[in-house]
Amino acid sequence: MKQFFIFLLLLPTIVFAQRKSFHLGVSGAANVSFILNQNNFGTLAPFGQQVVRQSELAYLFTGGGTAGVNFGYFFDDKWGLEMHALYLRAGQHYEDDMAGPATIPQGTFGTKGNGRVKVKRSIDFNYIQIPILAKFTYGDELAKFYAALGPSISALVSGKEKVSIAGYDYIDSKNNFTFDEKFRKYDFGIALNLGVDIWFGKNLFLNIGLHSYCSILDINGNKMREVDWYSKNDLTYQKSYNFYTGLNVGIHYVFVKRKLNQF
Repeated sequence: MKQFFIFLLLLPTIVFAQRKSFHLGVSGAANVSFILNQNNFGTLAPFGQQVVRQSELAYLFTGGGTAGVNFGYFFDDKWGLEMHALYLRAGQHYEDDMAGPATIPQGTFGTKGNGRVKVKRSIDFNYIQIPILAKFTYGDELAKFYAALGPSISALVSGKEKVSIAGYDYIDSKNNFTFDEKFRKYDFGIALNLGVDIWFGKNLFLNIGLHSYCSILDINGNKMREVDWYSKNDLTYQKSYNFYTGLNVGIHYVFVKRKLNQF
């Protein structure tokens, strides 16, 4: 794994040494982030009713984003190759009012009034992500629509999970695993970018578009297979995946002037 990351970091130098139409850019994005098949996983274990312990929490809108640099090369006026080095914030937040009672170290809740107990769960990831994308563009000299697709590998820099029940922080004494035990330290998936490159002169272009990513590797660690309840109707373990989509904007400088109909 270490050798692979070294190769990725050296790739722009290799490309630049062999090709003349090298371009360098910076980009940022605002994303909507999801974790697929990752909801309960024992979060509702303190509740007295079995049907509640198996329930799903409601999904909250979870924002995220990327920021970083990218390196690329235009082979001709249609095809190119890009590599991005990004800081990625991802995850998923949940919140719901569940039917009590729920018993936690601070007491038993939901036995009076409407008997509902508020539950919150948040999972946040911070990754260094490196997509390598084949890029196809089509258009005129001022604007070119693009589609870019390729593999992406991520290294988990930091992360946290927080669960609160009735306003109190809750730690599952039975499944009190660390964050590193519950989630993998790396991720791998497929990235897809769609948008338009807008040219300003011969050396500078702006890209605006949608970028998306989905894991193909289970992001859960081995300890996640040991909890009692996973989510609604899932009495056996289900793999979980990162997914995000959002609006990406970048600015790029081309080190070799493009000629008419060429880069």
